[in-house]
Amino acid sequence: MKKHQSMNPMIILNKDEQFYKELYNAKKSSSSLKTFLASIDKEDVLKRHLIIPDLFPEFIPYEMTDSDYFQDKSRNVFITKHNRYTPAFIHKHDFFEIIAVFSGSCVQNIGLERKQFKEGDIIFIAPGIFHTMEVFDDSSIIFNILLKKETFYFMFAPMMKGHDLLSEFFSEGMYKSQQIKYVIFHTKQEDFIAYQQRMMNLYKEQLYHDDYSDQILIGLLTSQFAYIMREGAETMESSYSSHNEKKHDDFKVMSYIQEHVADVTLEGIADHFGFSTAYCSRLIKSHTGQGFSDWKRIIRIRNAQYMLVNTQMSVREIGNSLGYENPETFIRAFKKQTHTTPAKYRKENISNH
Repeated sequence: MKKHQSMNPMIILNKDEQFYKELYNAKKSSSSLKTFLASIDKEDVLKRHLIIPDLFPEFIPYEMTDSDYFQDKSRNVFITKHNRYTPAFIHKHDFFEIIAVFSGSCVQNIGLERKQFKEGDIIFIAPGIFHTMEVFDDSSIIFNILLKKETFYFMFAPMMKGHDLLSEFFSEGMYKSQQIKYVIFHTKQEDFIAYQQRMMNLYKEQLYHDDYSDQILIGLLTSQFAYIMREGAETMESSYSSHNEKKHDDFKVMSYIQEHVADVTLEGIADHFGFSTAYCSRLIKSHTGQGFSDWKRIIRIRNAQYMLVNTQMSVREIGNSLGYENPETFIRAFKKQTHTTPAKYRKENISNH
């Protein structure tokens, strides 16, 4: 595949990549590694947060949380170019990660599987899944796109209808019941240049830090996913492809709650699927650890948190859209879950923008 010309500046190794490449080459013999490690300015390495398992194993970020990448609570998307030659280390995170192979290739260990990906591949990795990344050459460009769970839902859920595998992957990722560890799309040859251009637009927008960049990133990423579904839905594969033809009761019930959170009732779920209310109640409890009413409130308030920061809707309008008939009831439910009011939550999070 022909590389897009605008990627050329990214081929040049940055300072951290140069360091990692020297470390990578030094590991070819124990004597050269010992000499290299002895020459390192440890204070500088720690200041730059470089990952050196041979020297500072205690600083390897095995678990990554929202607070590590989303210190600004109003930000929903984080995009970075993976530093080539970074030592592979096993880790997991609380958020969804999308890995886009812009050029070249990479190798990942996801759970117990070792997978090689090529340019044009887009990999969705679920929260809580241990994985590693290996990019040990000068020419490969890999983008990491990190998304909060709530953001992932609002951006992609409308496009998942009719796609059981994707819907189940998302549902399990939201509820920490992961059987599908990853989903992969392969870009077709004829769509590759357009894919690269869209990825470049995303990466360039990430460099802005103004009041509009997060919303622009959400728009660009939503568009990118729509193109993925249009151009490559048939190329999709997963870590558990046998799920393609299976429709589990818990998955169907949890998806139904998400789609009808404003007016969903336990009786309505039972009628819709032909289950008993007792069976539905047990499914929800086993899947979430919560009773139906508590889980419905949790989903409603998660949605409200996103809408307060990312829309201009009033508190009353948000409450109404989520099924609360009066603002007082909505405010009480919101405060019970977040320990603050909707107005204060909006003010605090927008002020961090």
